[in-house]
Amino acid sequence: MLNKTTSAKKVRFKSTKRKDEFAKQLRMEVAKYFKEKGISKYANTEMYLKTVIAALAWIGVYALIMSDTLSDKPLLFLAAFTLLGYVNIFIAFNIGHDACHNAYSANMKVNKIMSYAMNFIGANCYLFRQMHNAHHQYVNIHGIDVTLETHGLFRFTPDEPYKPIHKYQHIYTPILYSLAAVHWAVFKDFKWFFAEKHIGNNKDLKHPTSEYVALFVSKFIYFGLHLFLPLLLLSAPWWLVLLGYLSTHILPGLTFALIFQVTHVYDGTHYPMPDEEGNIENNYAIHVLETTADFSRKSKIGSWLMGGINIHVIHHIMPGVCHVHYPALTEILIRVANEHGLQYKEHKTFWEALKKHIRMLKLLSKPDTVVPRYANPAPVAAAS
Repeated sequence: MLNKTTSAKKVRFKSTKRKDEFAKQLRMEVAKYFKEKGISKYANTEMYLKTVIAALAWIGVYALIMSDTLSDKPLLFLAAFTLLGYVNIFIAFNIGHDACHNAYSANMKVNKIMSYAMNFIGANCYLFRQMHNAHHQYVNIHGIDVTLETHGLFRFTPDEPYKPIHKYQHIYTPILYSLAAVHWAVFKDFKWFFAEKHIGNNKDLKHPTSEYVALFVSKFIYFGLHLFLPLLLLSAPWWLVLLGYLSTHILPGLTFALIFQVTHVYDGTHYPMPDEEGNIENNYAIHVLETTADFSRKSKIGSWLMGGINIHVIHHIMPGVCHVHYPALTEILIRVANEHGLQYKEHKTFWEALKKHIRMLKLLSKPDTVVPRYANPAPVAAAS
């Protein structure tokens, strides 16, 4: 359940003229970049090529599995299913994520069609939009950032009620993270469709009938392709096919969860909470700088594979921009932040980010841990 105290409030970001100068200048510099380059903020040739590669990769790996040539080779059989799982998260990171942010195309119909890539791999694009946007709007704000909601399994924030099990959360984290993808495909979407009325700060949600239809149709297609057809058509024993299905989710699911988690839950992040009137003492752009960090930004291969999820700060500030533009825009962000005396947070490698994530889990495994709410001090100097 959500934190009732926070979720009952209408949370707003409070700002000052000096703070707004940072966001204003950043928007102007980014607009200037696109204008001077003569390009749009949406998909380009690289993005279209990635889309084709994703489709061909999925077809190729699935065809290999369904060819039945690996059914008598258990290790290779499971490896192929695992590879299919990694192709699935490649599709989620590179296509579904952008489309759900309306960043793939200026044409909303194209974004809608491409967002169904999420349904194809077992998620639900309609619900993903609802939940992911709630996360974007209220990063690291307990009670309305749905990514902090774990039903007490984890303590990702000091405002989560402490339980004795949290003492060991840095140990059991990989196990539960590895179940994240299969939990999403099998349980999560149904739970949020049928058992929850609030998503973030949105109250008493009523989903369109068409979305219930899309949920069941897409789940039928997903389970049909990933589980039922292999069970029916392959000569592999049923238990090996079930293990194969799990293999599609275990390591890829762990990878998926960690890539997202290390960008917000790390030693050095902030956990602002609204005051009695529901105000957060920053505008949104500065709020993102204080709650979000990039990692492996200089790795072209890593950024290409992860769909720019690792270049996360500019994504949160400008989610309607296709991820292929993030590296260039982050250089602008860093320069503008420096001019305004603001800190841009970055981990040079994934391993550095992972260590800081585990460190924060350890810090929050103690009931009396105190973590910062805002940067102290939070300088916002006039641009030079």
